[in-house]
Amino acid sequence: MVDSSTKLRSRLIRWKKPMVAFLLGQPSVQLLSLITGFCLIRWLTVDQFAMFGIALAFQATVNQLVDLGFTGSIVALAGSEGKNPNVLGGYVRSARYWRTKFQIVVLVGAAIAFWLITWHQPWPPLIKVLLFGSVALGVFFQGWTMYGAPLLVNRSLQKYYSPKIQGAVLRFSFCAALYATGFLSAWAAALLSTLSLGYTGLCYRHSSRSYINEPEQSVPGYNVEMWRYLTPLMPGLVFGALQSQILIGLIAIFGSSQNIAEVTALGRVGQIFLMLGAFNAVFIEPYIASVSRSLLPRRYLQIFSAALCISVAVGIVGFAFPKPLLWLMGDKYSDLAQEIGWVVLTACLSYMGGVMWTMHSARKWVFWWGTAAYISVLVVTQIVCIATLDLSQTLSVVWFGVITSAVVLVVHAATAAYGFSIQPSPHPSSP
Repeated sequence: MVDSSTKLRSRLIRWKKPMVAFLLGQPSVQLLSLITGFCLIRWLTVDQFAMFGIALAFQATVNQLVDLGFTGSIVALAGSEGKNPNVLGGYVRSARYWRTKFQIVVLVGAAIAFWLITWHQPWPPLIKVLLFGSVALGVFFQGWTMYGAPLLVNRSLQKYYSPKIQGAVLRFSFCAALYATGFLSAWAAALLSTLSLGYTGLCYRHSSRSYINEPEQSVPGYNVEMWRYLTPLMPGLVFGALQSQILIGLIAIFGSSQNIAEVTALGRVGQIFLMLGAFNAVFIEPYIASVSRSLLPRRYLQIFSAALCISVAVGIVGFAFPKPLLWLMGDKYSDLAQEIGWVVLTACLSYMGGVMWTMHSARKWVFWWGTAAYISVLVVTQIVCIATLDLSQTLSVVWFGVITSAVVLVVHAATAAYGFSIQPSPHPSSP
Protein backbone atom coordinates (compact mmCIF):
# COMPACT_ATOMS: atom_id res chain seq x y z
CA MET A 1 0.00 0.00 0.00
CA VAL A 2 1.36 3.37 -0.95
CA ASP A 3 1.90 5.53 2.15
CA SER A 4 0.61 9.09 2.45
CA SER A 5 4.05 10.69 2.01
CA THR A 6 4.53 8.93 -1.32
CA LYS A 7 1.10 10.10 -2.47
CA LEU A 8 1.90 13.65 -1.43
CA ARG A 9 5.27 13.56 -3.21
CA SER A 10 3.65 12.23 -6.37
CA ARG A 11 1.02 14.96 -6.25
CA LEU A 12 3.63 17.68 -5.76
CA ILE A 13 5.69 16.41 -8.70
CA ARG A 14 2.60 16.33 -10.90
CA TRP A 15 1.60 19.87 -10.01
CA LYS A 16 5.07 21.43 -9.79
CA LYS A 17 5.50 22.42 -13.43
CA PRO A 18 2.01 23.88 -14.00
CA MET A 19 2.13 25.66 -10.64
CA VAL A 20 5.48 27.27 -11.45
CA ALA A 21 4.17 28.34 -14.86
CA PHE A 22 1.09 29.82 -13.21
CA LEU A 23 3.07 31.64 -10.49
CA LEU A 24 5.35 33.15 -13.13
CA GLY A 25 2.82 33.68 -15.91
CA GLN A 26 -0.28 35.01 -14.17
CA PRO A 27 1.50 37.67 -12.06
CA SER A 28 3.30 38.84 -15.20
CA VAL A 29 0.02 39.19 -17.10
CA GLN A 30 -1.63 40.80 -14.08
CA LEU A 31 1.23 43.25 -13.55
CA LEU A 32 1.39 44.27 -17.19
CA SER A 33 -2.37 44.77 -17.27
CA LEU A 34 -2.31 46.88 -14.12
CA ILE A 35 0.64 48.95 -15.33
CA THR A 36 -1.04 49.61 -18.66
CA GLY A 37 -4.35 50.38 -16.98
CA PHE A 38 -2.96 52.83 -14.47
CA CYS A 39 -0.76 54.46 -17.11
CA LEU A 40 -3.84 55.00 -19.28
CA ILE A 41 -5.58 56.60 -16.28
CA ARG A 42 -2.70 59.07 -16.08
CA TRP A 43 -2.05 59.49 -19.82
CA LEU A 44 -5.61 60.03 -21.03
CA THR A 45 -7.65 63.09 -20.21
CA VAL A 46 -10.77 62.61 -18.08
CA ASP A 47 -13.01 62.77 -21.17
CA GLN A 48 -10.82 60.37 -23.16
CA PHE A 49 -10.60 57.91 -20.27
CA ALA A 50 -14.39 58.02 -19.92
CA MET A 51 -14.72 57.03 -23.60
CA PHE A 52 -12.17 54.25 -23.16
CA GLY A 53 -13.96 53.00 -20.03
CA ILE A 54 -17.30 52.78 -21.84
CA ALA A 55 -15.75 50.84 -24.74
CA LEU A 56 -13.96 48.44 -22.37
CA ALA A 57 -17.04 47.75 -20.27
CA PHE A 58 -19.25 47.36 -23.32
CA GLN A 59 -16.88 44.89 -24.95
CA ALA A 60 -16.80 42.76 -21.79
CA THR A 61 -20.60 42.64 -21.72
CA VAL A 62 -20.98 41.82 -25.42
CA ASN A 63 -18.33 39.09 -25.17
CA GLN A 64 -20.29 37.40 -22.38
CA LEU A 65 -23.56 37.65 -24.29
CA VAL A 66 -22.00 36.11 -27.39
CA ASP A 67 -20.24 33.32 -25.53
CA LEU A 68 -22.99 32.44 -23.00
CA GLY A 69 -20.75 29.89 -21.30
CA PHE A 70 -19.84 27.89 -24.43
CA THR A 71 -16.10 28.37 -23.92
CA GLY A 72 -16.26 27.70 -20.21
CA SER A 73 -18.28 24.50 -20.68
CA ILE A 74 -15.50 22.78 -22.64
CA VAL A 75 -13.53 21.77 -19.53
CA ALA A 76 -16.58 20.64 -17.54
CA LEU A 77 -18.11 18.61 -20.38
CA ALA A 78 -14.85 16.94 -21.37
CA GLY A 79 -14.30 15.96 -17.72
CA SER A 80 -12.18 12.84 -17.28
CA GLU A 81 -11.90 12.44 -21.07
CA GLY A 82 -10.27 15.83 -21.52
CA LYS A 83 -6.98 14.30 -22.61
CA ASN A 84 -8.71 12.56 -25.54
CA PRO A 85 -8.03 14.78 -28.62
CA ASN A 86 -11.23 13.67 -30.36
CA VAL A 87 -13.45 14.39 -27.37
CA LEU A 88 -11.80 17.72 -26.58
CA GLY A 89 -11.78 18.76 -30.23
CA GLY A 90 -15.45 17.88 -30.53
CA TYR A 91 -16.41 20.15 -27.66
CA VAL A 92 -14.25 22.99 -28.99
CA ARG A 93 -15.99 22.71 -32.36
CA SER A 94 -19.40 22.73 -30.67
CA ALA A 95 -18.45 25.86 -28.74
CA ARG A 96 -17.51 27.51 -32.03
CA TYR A 97 -20.77 26.36 -33.58
CA TRP A 98 -22.96 27.93 -30.90
CA ARG A 99 -20.87 31.08 -30.53
CA THR A 100 -21.07 31.81 -34.27
CA LYS A 101 -24.85 31.53 -34.18
CA PHE A 102 -25.15 34.13 -31.43
CA GLN A 103 -22.46 36.54 -32.62
CA ILE A 104 -24.25 38.41 -35.42
CA VAL A 105 -27.53 38.81 -33.55
CA VAL A 106 -25.84 40.10 -30.40
CA LEU A 107 -23.65 42.57 -32.29
CA VAL A 108 -26.67 44.10 -34.03
CA GLY A 109 -28.39 44.59 -30.68
CA ALA A 110 -25.17 45.86 -29.17
CA ALA A 111 -24.81 48.56 -31.82
CA ILE A 112 -28.24 49.90 -30.92
CA ALA A 113 -27.53 49.69 -27.18
CA PHE A 114 -24.18 51.48 -27.54
CA TRP A 115 -25.86 54.32 -29.41
CA LEU A 116 -28.55 54.66 -26.70
CA ILE A 117 -26.13 54.52 -23.76
CA THR A 118 -23.83 57.17 -25.21
CA TRP A 119 -26.69 59.28 -26.62
CA HIS A 120 -26.41 62.20 -24.20
CA GLN A 121 -22.61 62.16 -23.96
CA PRO A 122 -21.15 65.06 -26.06
CA TRP A 123 -18.72 62.86 -27.96
CA PRO A 124 -18.17 63.21 -31.75
CA PRO A 125 -20.18 60.65 -33.78
CA LEU A 126 -17.02 59.42 -35.54
CA ILE A 127 -15.41 58.62 -32.17
CA LYS A 128 -18.48 56.63 -31.12
CA VAL A 129 -18.28 54.65 -34.37
CA LEU A 130 -14.57 53.95 -33.88
CA LEU A 131 -15.14 52.88 -30.29
CA PHE A 132 -17.88 50.43 -31.25
CA GLY A 133 -15.74 49.17 -34.13
CA SER A 134 -13.06 48.15 -31.65
CA VAL A 135 -15.76 46.42 -29.56
CA ALA A 136 -17.02 44.40 -32.55
CA LEU A 137 -13.51 43.39 -33.60
CA GLY A 138 -12.74 42.36 -30.04
CA VAL A 139 -15.79 40.08 -29.96
CA PHE A 140 -14.53 38.32 -33.08
CA PHE A 141 -11.02 37.86 -31.64
CA GLN A 142 -12.43 36.67 -28.31
CA GLY A 143 -13.80 33.62 -30.10
CA TRP A 144 -10.25 32.50 -30.83
CA THR A 145 -9.34 32.44 -27.14
CA MET A 146 -11.52 29.34 -26.62
CA TYR A 147 -8.54 27.41 -27.97
CA GLY A 148 -6.89 28.13 -24.64
CA ALA A 149 -9.16 25.52 -23.02
CA PRO A 150 -7.20 22.54 -24.44
CA LEU A 151 -4.01 24.09 -23.07
CA LEU A 152 -5.55 24.34 -19.60
CA VAL A 153 -6.88 20.77 -19.68
CA ASN A 154 -3.42 19.48 -20.61
CA ARG A 155 -1.72 21.86 -18.13
CA SER A 156 0.38 23.44 -20.86
CA LEU A 157 0.49 26.69 -18.96
CA GLN A 158 3.67 27.96 -20.61
CA LYS A 159 1.88 27.92 -23.97
CA TYR A 160 -1.14 29.46 -22.28
CA TYR A 161 0.63 32.39 -20.64
CA SER A 162 3.37 33.23 -23.16
CA PRO A 163 0.95 34.75 -25.74
CA LYS A 164 -0.81 36.69 -22.99
CA ILE A 165 2.47 38.18 -21.81
CA GLN A 166 3.66 38.96 -25.33
CA GLY A 167 0.33 40.58 -26.22
CA ALA A 168 0.36 42.66 -23.04
CA VAL A 169 3.91 43.85 -23.72
CA LEU A 170 3.01 44.84 -27.27
CA ARG A 171 -0.08 46.66 -26.07
CA PHE A 172 1.82 48.66 -23.46
CA SER A 173 4.65 49.44 -25.86
CA PHE A 174 2.33 50.82 -28.54
CA CYS A 175 0.30 52.79 -25.98
CA ALA A 176 3.51 54.33 -24.63
CA ALA A 177 4.72 55.14 -28.14
CA LEU A 178 1.43 56.86 -29.02
CA TYR A 179 1.50 58.80 -25.75
CA ALA A 180 5.09 59.92 -26.36
CA THR A 181 4.19 61.17 -29.83
CA GLY A 182 0.93 62.80 -28.75
CA PHE A 183 -1.36 60.45 -30.70
CA LEU A 184 -2.83 58.42 -27.84
CA SER A 185 -6.62 58.62 -27.70
CA ALA A 186 -9.52 56.60 -26.33
CA TRP A 187 -10.28 54.75 -29.56
CA ALA A 188 -6.58 54.04 -30.20
CA ALA A 189 -6.21 52.54 -26.69
CA ALA A 190 -9.36 50.46 -27.22
CA LEU A 191 -8.11 49.22 -30.59
CA LEU A 192 -4.72 48.22 -29.16
CA SER A 193 -6.48 46.26 -26.42
CA THR A 194 -8.48 44.44 -29.10
CA LEU A 195 -5.41 43.67 -31.23
CA SER A 196 -3.63 42.27 -28.17
CA LEU A 197 -6.58 39.93 -27.67
CA GLY A 198 -6.41 38.88 -31.31
CA TYR A 199 -2.71 38.06 -31.02
CA THR A 200 -3.36 35.88 -27.98
CA GLY A 201 -6.21 34.02 -29.67
CA LEU A 202 -4.17 33.40 -32.81
CA CYS A 203 -1.36 31.88 -30.76
CA TYR A 204 -3.83 29.67 -28.90
CA ARG A 205 -5.23 28.33 -32.17
CA HIS A 206 -1.74 27.35 -33.26
CA SER A 207 -0.63 25.84 -29.93
CA SER A 208 -3.77 23.78 -29.36
CA ARG A 209 -3.38 21.77 -32.58
CA SER A 210 -1.32 19.11 -30.85
CA TYR A 211 -4.03 18.51 -28.24
CA ILE A 212 -7.24 18.39 -30.26
CA ASN A 213 -8.67 16.78 -33.36
CA GLU A 214 -11.26 19.34 -34.30
CA PRO A 215 -13.83 18.09 -36.84
CA GLU A 216 -14.68 20.25 -39.82
CA GLN A 217 -18.37 20.07 -38.91
CA SER A 218 -19.72 20.11 -35.37
CA VAL A 219 -21.04 16.78 -34.06
CA PRO A 220 -24.80 16.99 -33.32
CA GLY A 221 -24.43 14.89 -30.16
CA TYR A 222 -21.86 17.26 -28.70
CA ASN A 223 -23.97 20.26 -29.71
CA VAL A 224 -27.01 18.86 -27.93
CA GLU A 225 -25.07 17.96 -24.79
CA MET A 226 -23.51 21.43 -24.60
CA TRP A 227 -26.88 23.09 -25.12
CA ARG A 228 -28.58 20.97 -22.46
CA TYR A 229 -25.79 21.65 -20.00
CA LEU A 230 -25.92 25.41 -20.55
CA THR A 231 -29.69 25.92 -20.95
CA PRO A 232 -30.38 26.26 -17.19
CA LEU A 233 -27.38 28.59 -16.98
CA MET A 234 -28.24 30.90 -19.85
CA PRO A 235 -30.80 33.19 -18.20
CA GLY A 236 -28.34 33.78 -15.38
CA LEU A 237 -25.44 34.27 -17.78
CA VAL A 238 -27.38 36.81 -19.83
CA PHE A 239 -28.46 38.63 -16.71
CA GLY A 240 -24.95 38.40 -15.25
CA ALA A 241 -23.44 39.81 -18.42
CA LEU A 242 -25.79 42.78 -18.33
CA GLN A 243 -25.40 43.49 -14.64
CA SER A 244 -21.63 42.89 -14.46
CA GLN A 245 -21.08 46.25 -16.13
CA ILE A 246 -24.21 47.89 -14.78
CA LEU A 247 -22.21 50.41 -12.76
CA ILE A 248 -20.64 51.86 -15.90
CA GLY A 249 -23.99 51.75 -17.70
CA LEU A 250 -25.80 53.58 -14.92
CA ILE A 251 -23.15 56.25 -14.54
CA ALA A 252 -23.08 56.70 -18.34
CA ILE A 253 -26.84 57.32 -18.31
CA PHE A 254 -27.11 59.42 -15.14
CA GLY A 255 -23.65 60.94 -14.78
CA SER A 256 -21.08 63.02 -16.61
CA SER A 257 -17.79 62.12 -18.27
CA GLN A 258 -16.09 62.92 -14.96
CA ASN A 259 -18.22 60.35 -13.13
CA ILE A 260 -17.67 57.74 -15.87
CA ALA A 261 -13.91 58.24 -15.64
CA GLU A 262 -13.97 57.98 -11.83
CA VAL A 263 -15.99 54.76 -11.81
CA THR A 264 -13.73 53.27 -14.50
CA ALA A 265 -10.58 54.30 -12.61
CA LEU A 266 -11.94 52.78 -9.40
CA GLY A 267 -12.71 49.64 -11.37
CA ARG A 268 -8.99 49.29 -12.02
CA VAL A 269 -8.47 49.12 -8.26
CA GLY A 270 -11.02 46.31 -8.17
CA GLN A 271 -8.79 44.25 -10.46
CA ILE A 272 -6.61 43.25 -7.52
CA PHE A 273 -8.27 39.82 -7.60
CA LEU A 274 -7.62 39.15 -11.28
CA MET A 275 -4.76 36.76 -10.56
CA LEU A 276 -6.81 34.81 -8.03
CA GLY A 277 -9.75 34.79 -10.43
CA ALA A 278 -7.50 33.24 -13.04
CA PHE A 279 -6.46 30.64 -10.46
CA ASN A 280 -10.13 29.59 -10.32
CA ALA A 281 -10.21 28.67 -14.00
CA VAL A 282 -6.71 27.23 -14.21
CA PHE A 283 -6.65 25.06 -11.08
CA ILE A 284 -9.82 25.08 -9.01
CA GLU A 285 -12.33 24.25 -11.78
CA PRO A 286 -10.44 21.26 -13.26
CA TYR A 287 -9.62 19.97 -9.75
CA ILE A 288 -13.13 20.25 -8.31
CA ALA A 289 -14.58 18.71 -11.50
CA SER A 290 -12.51 15.56 -10.94
CA VAL A 291 -12.44 15.26 -7.12
CA SER A 292 -14.36 12.36 -5.58
CA ARG A 293 -17.72 12.90 -3.88
CA SER A 294 -16.31 11.81 -0.53
CA LEU A 295 -13.55 14.43 -0.63
CA LEU A 296 -15.70 17.23 -2.04
CA PRO A 297 -17.02 18.74 1.25
CA ARG A 298 -13.53 18.96 2.71
CA ARG A 299 -11.96 20.43 -0.42
CA TYR A 300 -14.85 22.87 -0.89
CA LEU A 301 -14.51 24.14 2.68
CA GLN A 302 -10.73 24.41 2.40
CA ILE A 303 -10.86 26.41 -0.83
CA PHE A 304 -13.60 28.76 0.35
CA SER A 305 -11.88 29.30 3.73
CA ALA A 306 -8.70 30.31 1.92
CA ALA A 307 -10.68 32.74 -0.26
CA LEU A 308 -12.35 34.21 2.84
CA CYS A 309 -9.05 34.77 4.65
CA ILE A 310 -7.52 36.46 1.61
CA SER A 311 -10.58 38.67 1.17
CA VAL A 312 -10.61 39.80 4.81
CA ALA A 313 -6.91 40.71 4.67
CA VAL A 314 -7.27 42.64 1.41
CA GLY A 315 -10.42 44.39 2.62
CA ILE A 316 -8.70 45.65 5.77
CA VAL A 317 -5.80 47.00 3.71
CA GLY A 318 -8.20 48.75 1.32
CA PHE A 319 -9.91 50.70 4.11
CA ALA A 320 -6.79 51.34 6.21
CA PHE A 321 -4.33 52.34 3.48
CA PRO A 322 -6.11 54.02 0.52
CA LYS A 323 -3.32 56.49 -0.28
CA PRO A 324 -1.08 54.13 -2.31
CA LEU A 325 -4.03 53.26 -4.53
CA LEU A 326 -4.93 56.92 -4.95
CA TRP A 327 -1.34 57.65 -5.96
CA LEU A 328 -1.57 55.01 -8.69
CA MET A 329 -4.60 56.74 -10.19
CA GLY A 330 -2.94 60.17 -10.25
CA ASP A 331 -3.91 63.69 -9.22
CA LYS A 332 -7.06 63.76 -11.36
CA TYR A 333 -8.67 61.22 -9.02
CA SER A 334 -7.10 62.24 -5.67
CA ASP A 335 -10.48 63.03 -4.06
CA LEU A 336 -11.72 59.41 -4.17
CA ALA A 337 -10.27 58.30 -0.80
CA GLN A 338 -13.71 57.52 0.61
CA GLU A 339 -14.63 55.35 -2.37
CA ILE A 340 -11.44 53.23 -2.41
CA GLY A 341 -12.27 51.04 0.60
CA TRP A 342 -15.77 50.27 -0.65
CA VAL A 343 -14.46 49.36 -4.09
CA VAL A 344 -11.98 46.94 -2.50
CA LEU A 345 -14.80 45.44 -0.41
CA THR A 346 -16.86 44.94 -3.59
CA ALA A 347 -13.90 43.17 -5.19
CA CYS A 348 -13.56 40.91 -2.13
CA LEU A 349 -17.22 39.92 -2.20
CA SER A 350 -17.13 39.33 -5.95
CA TYR A 351 -14.00 37.21 -5.61
CA MET A 352 -15.59 34.94 -2.99
CA GLY A 353 -18.69 34.61 -5.14
CA GLY A 354 -16.51 33.77 -8.12
CA VAL A 355 -14.76 30.99 -6.19
CA MET A 356 -18.11 29.48 -5.20
CA TRP A 357 -19.49 29.79 -8.73
CA THR A 358 -16.39 28.08 -10.16
CA MET A 359 -16.83 25.10 -7.85
CA HIS A 360 -20.58 24.89 -8.46
CA SER A 361 -20.28 24.91 -12.24
CA ALA A 362 -17.46 22.35 -12.08
CA ARG A 363 -19.78 19.99 -10.17
CA LYS A 364 -22.68 20.77 -12.56
CA TRP A 365 -24.71 22.32 -9.75
CA VAL A 366 -26.80 24.21 -12.29
CA PHE A 367 -30.46 24.45 -11.26
CA TRP A 368 -33.39 26.31 -12.75
CA TRP A 369 -34.50 27.50 -9.33
CA GLY A 370 -30.99 28.83 -8.66
CA THR A 371 -31.00 30.86 -11.86
CA ALA A 372 -34.49 32.18 -11.10
CA ALA A 373 -33.50 33.12 -7.56
CA TYR A 374 -30.32 34.81 -8.76
CA ILE A 375 -32.17 36.96 -11.27
CA SER A 376 -35.21 37.81 -9.18
CA VAL A 377 -33.30 38.68 -6.01
CA LEU A 378 -30.80 40.83 -7.89
CA VAL A 379 -33.50 42.63 -9.90
CA VAL A 380 -35.37 43.53 -6.72
CA THR A 381 -32.15 44.64 -5.05
CA GLN A 382 -31.12 46.79 -7.99
CA ILE A 383 -34.57 48.36 -8.32
CA VAL A 384 -34.41 49.36 -4.65
CA CYS A 385 -30.90 50.76 -5.15
CA ILE A 386 -31.90 52.74 -8.24
CA ALA A 387 -34.93 54.15 -6.39
CA THR A 388 -33.01 55.13 -3.25
CA LEU A 389 -29.49 56.08 -4.37
CA ASP A 390 -28.38 59.17 -6.26
CA LEU A 391 -26.69 57.42 -9.17
CA SER A 392 -25.29 60.64 -10.60
CA GLN A 393 -22.74 60.50 -7.76
CA THR A 394 -19.71 58.22 -7.87
CA LEU A 395 -19.95 57.11 -4.22
CA SER A 396 -23.59 56.03 -4.64
CA VAL A 397 -22.64 53.92 -7.64
CA VAL A 398 -19.89 52.29 -5.56
CA TRP A 399 -22.38 51.46 -2.80
CA PHE A 400 -24.64 49.96 -5.46
CA GLY A 401 -21.79 47.57 -6.29
CA VAL A 402 -21.23 46.57 -2.66
CA ILE A 403 -24.90 45.77 -2.08
CA THR A 404 -25.37 43.71 -5.24
CA SER A 405 -22.13 41.74 -4.69
CA ALA A 406 -23.26 40.83 -1.16
CA VAL A 407 -26.64 39.63 -2.44
CA VAL A 408 -24.98 37.45 -5.10
CA LEU A 409 -22.85 35.82 -2.40
CA VAL A 410 -25.98 34.88 -0.46
CA VAL A 411 -27.53 33.25 -3.55
CA HIS A 412 -24.34 31.25 -4.14
CA ALA A 413 -24.45 30.06 -0.52
CA ALA A 414 -28.01 28.76 -1.04
CA THR A 415 -26.89 26.91 -4.18
CA ALA A 416 -24.01 25.30 -2.27
CA ALA A 417 -26.35 24.11 0.51
CA TYR A 418 -28.67 22.49 -2.03
CA GLY A 419 -25.82 21.01 -4.06
CA PHE A 420 -24.45 19.16 -1.05
CA SER A 421 -27.90 17.91 -0.11
CA ILE A 422 -28.56 16.00 -3.34
CA GLN A 423 -27.06 12.84 -4.71
CA PRO A 424 -24.58 13.44 -7.57
CA SER A 425 -25.83 12.60 -11.04
CA PRO A 426 -23.63 10.28 -13.11
CA HIS A 427 -21.07 11.90 -15.38
CA PRO A 428 -22.60 12.17 -18.87
CA SER A 429 -21.08 9.88 -21.42
CA SER A 430 -19.54 11.30 -24.56
CA PRO A 431 -21.78 11.49 -27.62
